[in-house]
Amino acid sequence: MRKIFCLCLIFITSHSFAQKIFNQSNAKGSWQYVYPFKNTSYVLALQCLTTEKEPFSELCNTILYFGKTGVKTDKIFWKKNIEMRHIADNLKYEDFNNDGVKDLLIFEDTGARGGNSFYNLYLINRKKYTLTKVKNFDKIVNPSYDKKHGVIISYGFTGTNYYQLYRLDKNYKPYKTGDSFDDKENLDLDKKITAILNKK
Repeated sequence: MRKIFCLCLIFITSHSFAQKIFNQSNAKGSWQYVYPFKNTSYVLALQCLTTEKEPFSELCNTILYFGKTGVKTDKIFWKKNIEMRHIADNLKYEDFNNDGVKDLLIFEDTGARGGNSFYNLYLINRKKYTLTKVKNFDKIVNPSYDKKHGVIISYGFTGTNYYQLYRLDKNYKPYKTGDSFDDKENLDLDKKITAILNKK
């Protein structure tokens, strides 16, 4: 009974929180809350607006809100709309700008029968309490960061699996570095990346 009461309390609290902080008259859809900082008054909320035509496992319109809660005032810093396919483990943390802070990756969609994954990347600034979206990052397939070379590695599963290297410019927009190359047998990836970067 106590467990049921606690679950009801959590639901009511979340529902009221959504109505109050994010100006939702009835808090429709499914909600997820992310706390990217130790100061949990800063919160990123994901509101998935599922419908009968768009079941939970399919792409659906999702509204992201980033804001701060407080005793006296609550504030929304920004609000964005994206199309997302919701999965159980939709969040990852990895440092993509080599500042020693793990950034937030939010799963967007998949391709190649589940082999290719695409994410939205938000750079975390702990000092300023900001989340900065990296434009067009969701075009990079299966991204990972190579700290040694300071590049983002994309690995795509196609008829021929391939690599593509990226870097972020001063406006946090990814750009390609060198040409893509196939994942061949006996490929020394470290040497290949070094050779590509030495041409620049």
